[in-house]
Amino acid sequence: MSRYYDKIMKKSIVLIGLAALVVHVFLLSGLRFTAWPEMLSYPYLRNNGFLLYKDMIHPYPPVLTMALSIIYKLFGYKLIVLKVFTWLIILVNDVLIFLIVKKMVNSERWAVISVIFYVLIQPFLEGNQLWFDLAIVPFILLSTYCILQKKFFWSGLFLGVAILTKQTVGLYLVFGILYIAYRERNFKKVLLFLLGPAVLFLVLLFRLITEGALSGFLNWTLIYPFTWWSKFPGYVQMVLTRRDIVILVLLVLPAILLLLKLKRDFFKDKNLVLLVSSILVSSILVYPRFSFFHLQLGIAFCAIFYSVFLSKFKFSYILHLISYILLFWFICLPVLKSDWGKETRFWGNEDIKVAELIKNSTKPDDLIFLLGPHSGLYVLSGRLPPKPWADNFAWYLEIPGVQDEIIKRWEGKIPKVVFTNNIQEGNWYDLGTYRPKKIVDWIRNEKIQISVLK
Repeated sequence: MSRYYDKIMKKSIVLIGLAALVVHVFLLSGLRFTAWPEMLSYPYLRNNGFLLYKDMIHPYPPVLTMALSIIYKLFGYKLIVLKVFTWLIILVNDVLIFLIVKKMVNSERWAVISVIFYVLIQPFLEGNQLWFDLAIVPFILLSTYCILQKKFFWSGLFLGVAILTKQTVGLYLVFGILYIAYRERNFKKVLLFLLGPAVLFLVLLFRLITEGALSGFLNWTLIYPFTWWSKFPGYVQMVLTRRDIVILVLLVLPAILLLLKLKRDFFKDKNLVLLVSSILVSSILVYPRFSFFHLQLGIAFCAIFYSVFLSKFKFSYILHLISYILLFWFICLPVLKSDWGKETRFWGNEDIKVAELIKNSTKPDDLIFLLGPHSGLYVLSGRLPPKPWADNFAWYLEIPGVQDEIIKRWEGKIPKVVFTNNIQEGNWYDLGTYRPKKIVDWIRNEKIQISVLK
């Protein structure tokens, strides 16, 4: 009888898990998708002969851009391609959350509950978009799963891929070293953990040297972000709204309650230490700009912690119901009202019309430069800028010498047309307001055609 019951339970869990994945895709497909311009322009330029860090400003390590460049080469620059790639990453996160919780609490039931929790909040917390913060999630979850299985080389290898996707993930490398040293007290296992990232970094180093892009890589991914950018006004944006604060409290409340309950005994449970530390590190990685799409990793770990917490405490169904009502009220309902059924950001009808205007105003081999309009329009119009290319951000172009270097290398490869838009009211450094003075003066001196996109 018990075997029959176990079979029924396993089948039920599988069906519920599959249903959760279907619901996740349904929610993602119904909510507004954000096609960030960089997720188009970076791989597009790379596929058209632009070397990262040398021919274009690329402020992140290369993994995501390289992956997207391959995807677009195979399937074309289509919105559905970007959406499917994004949703597949999110579905992989669902599966990994299930595996991690199952490993931690030895229960498929709690594992499915974690997945359901993730499915019901992730799309509504700015999760329906591809950015570097989402792309690192599956690799860090894989690294965490491998740590639980004591496969330290593979854990380090997956973490290395995450670091080569977004450089601030290097903080997890420090945490991983400390955690393995604390848990295993074995220096050889720490070295095994470091071997994977070391191999990947050496491969990248060789590639950068052969392309002559090493100094550009160091400048744009390490030196400038950590020394210059935080000094620019408007770059650091860590102001939280009341809604943001309420949502964060709801997400971390289980961790707070568990800490208060267990006190010193908390540190005896190595899984809890791993989870809470991961949530803390993911919160630090949100800096310098708070937004929930920068907190995608933390959301995944909160979903994992949710079931670990429930597996250790018994709460009444009324408290469960209240918690879900609060989550729906503060997280889901506002987004359903504002974003359900809305067209894609940066790939909507207006963007397509503007791209057609650019295409009809130029020849296929004409070089153009977008001074204000978003960089996704290069892709939608099928046009290229001159080398080197930089997006119109003050923290890029106001670094001493950057505009001078761009102008110097543009000599002989002058853009045929500069497309701009009306300057928005705001501070000189704001997006939509900022214009790089030296480049603008050079464009005027060269008497390059300027076309204002309305």
